[in-house]
Amino acid sequence: MIYECIGKKAAEPYYIEQMCLNIYTFEELLYFLKGNSCILDENIINEELFGFIRTQLGLENLYGQLRGLRRRNAGIADLTAAIFSYARYMSEEEIEDLKKIIEGNSDVRAFMRRKSRGDFFFQNKRYAASTEEYLRALGECDDNNVKSDIYHKLSVIYLRSYRFKDAADCLKKEWEITKDKETLKNYLILAKETLDKNEYLHELLLTDPDAPTLKAVDNVLLKAEEEAGQKVDKLSDIFEKDTLGFIRQSGELIGELKKAYRREFSGII
Repeated sequence: MIYECIGKKAAEPYYIEQMCLNIYTFEELLYFLKGNSCILDENIINEELFGFIRTQLGLENLYGQLRGLRRRNAGIADLTAAIFSYARYMSEEEIEDLKKIIEGNSDVRAFMRRKSRGDFFFQNKRYAASTEEYLRALGECDDNNVKSDIYHKLSVIYLRSYRFKDAADCLKKEWEITKDKETLKNYLILAKETLDKNEYLHELLLTDPDAPTLKAVDNVLLKAEEEAGQKVDKLSDIFEKDTLGFIRQSGELIGELKKAYRREFSGII
């Protein structure tokens, strides 16, 4: 289905502080509202948004509809429905379904709103912002399913930042909730690389992995070691023949090894 663009492109965007997001067009606004219906509230659907719709997008009629609804004390669901009805972006049935989701949001607990914001940042690779939201959500959360998902995503963030110890800690907490073998495998891989021998043996006693899991851990680390060894041998040959080439390619090798190390944890990323 093709939608006709409505209104002007804003010279000054509508800034959604909770998401650190700028909205420039009506279509961007519709996309955001539909994809984030679970976190819509007065901080997003408010007089400032109505003013943006009027002055920046040039949608005077829609502004009038929203102001009329506001004077009749319409809720967030009805205001959002009016925006979608104006755009003819969704069918009436879809709009009614969306309203039900939004109306149920009054009962959504704070940690779920934080997690939703964290998920938004995570999907857009804004890892510092997502980490902040996830950690705050964990401090308020009493739902183990939500906790395990947050720990998993935090482990991905930390792993991509080379914070292996923090990633390992999150994987362990995720495994303590889920008892998932793949999570345990990934945790033990990181634990073996970040803990000393006695600490690692202690973790083996605590987690009690089965033989296939231990074998999978050893296989991953052996493969990584072999690939690193092959690259280092190749670099030594270059050094004997071309010093400048060695300097250039040694930097490239370090970058490749970092990427390869992260790729080994394909079950996480």
